[in-house]
Amino acid sequence: MRVEPDRDFGTRECPSCGLEVAANENRCPVCDYEFPAVPAPPKSIALIGWIIFGLIITALLSMLIFRP
Repeated sequence: MRVEPDRDFGTRECPSCGLEVAANENRCPVCDYEFPAVPAPPKSIALIGWIIFGLIITALLSMLIFRP
């Protein structure tokens, strides 16, 4: 991942003191408020469900087609 130190990420307001802080900063420079970390996006449960569904359908079809 390439780091771009000059890129403007915008600002956000510190909920503790109201100072506008750069959005890529994790701590307010005035009151030391630590912004909460952004959670990782959840894994797609739907995708896993479709994969399992596909495997079950494939197994059932193969049992029907290759019946002795």
